[in-house]
Amino acid sequence: MPGVVHRPGEGEALFDGRIVIKANFDELCITESLFPDARVGADPHFHRHHADSFYVLEGDLAVLVDDEEKMLSPGACVCAPQEVVHGFRSTSRARFLNFHTPDGGFARNLQARDRGEPGGFDSVDAPPGSGRPGSEAVFLPPGEGERLEGDTRIATIKIGRKELSLIEFELEPGFEGPDPHTHDDHVDSFYVLEGEPEFLVDDERLRLGAGSYAGAPIGVVHTFSNPGPGRARLLNVHAPSREFHESLRRGN
Repeated sequence: MPGVVHRPGEGEALFDGRIVIKANFDELCITESLFPDARVGADPHFHRHHADSFYVLEGDLAVLVDDEEKMLSPGACVCAPQEVVHGFRSTSRARFLNFHTPDGGFARNLQARDRGEPGGFDSVDAPPGSGRPGSEAVFLPPGEGERLEGDTRIATIKIGRKELSLIEFELEPGFEGPDPHTHDDHVDSFYVLEGEPEFLVDDERLRLGAGSYAGAPIGVVHTFSNPGPGRARLLNVHAPSREFHESLRRGN
């Protein structure tokens, strides 16, 4: 499978563009959603075989995990592990990323529903507090997480679980990044939050601005850097994690 690159607004647009599939791999589905006003996103439910995570880009998102609802503002994230009840709603205009790791049929479900078909995937409706305890869930306000500081970058571990590592990178001008490499057991991908970092995907080098996505499935050569002149910020997603967050800790 070749690498995937989507510039801002690109991807598989569904529901009149309200939901855009950025990544559609067995190991990982990433959607970017825009809710133009207050509305219900998903009633309480849980997944038997995958984790469900959110990262807010714009506006406010109310997310229920287990039996507690919290408000997430831009830069906040949440992860609901397997069998932990969760749901979400917007309280005003909101834009956010949703990660299903592994996909669990979520992308096919969205595609079917967009065609007016019933759909269905690894999802079970359940009342709040009825699943596994939410002690393994992650709630992180903006700016929080485990910060690992290097000379030209800060890596903040937002989520570090077997299903995924979600890392927020802040890159100074001149950050060179790792050597070009491949992975033989997981997907490595990036979503640009600020600036214009550079990516190598397959044999193509690209400068990508905020709202862009670059994905390297198994066997695809990739790396990232920030030649400058300005700073850059991005999300790095490894799915499954293969303990990438632990390798950052060891190498920091």
